[in-house]
Amino acid sequence: MENNPKERPRVLLVNRCIVLDDKGKILLIRRASDDPHYPDLWECPGGKLDQGQDLNQAREREVLEETGLLVKLIHPLVYVDSYVVGEVKYAGLPYVCLFGIAKSIGGKFGLSSEHSDAKWVTYDEALSFELTMEVRKAIIVLKDYLNLK
Repeated sequence: MENNPKERPRVLLVNRCIVLDDKGKILLIRRASDDPHYPDLWECPGGKLDQGQDLNQAREREVLEETGLLVKLIHPLVYVDSYVVGEVKYAGLPYVCLFGIAKSIGGKFGLSSEHSDAKWVTYDEALSFELTMEVRKAIIVLKDYLNLK
């Protein structure tokens, strides 16, 4: 089999970024209602990695693609969640979600078509949203790393 850089690996590797503003608020983005995976749930920017991609550059790229924001990583890899994917497009594949933390440093905010809304929220507000399970766990586990104000 030829090595195709666009081909997804046999493990579904997702890279997410908890983006903070200068007041310590967390950026949450809402998945589109027509998305087959977690429709209308809130999450942090991120996406699947392609084979051979650098984790930190991919994380920054995903944030830029989904929100228009430029970010500077504070903690490049601070939490990992994993499980086997259920009845969706990637059913049966191991799902590994990597989280990092970054500060927004510029850019022009605008959502991609994959998302329908965005909010900057406090830590406590974030936990009141309907979050994807991996984002909820990451925010709880990473509370001490978020430098909340």
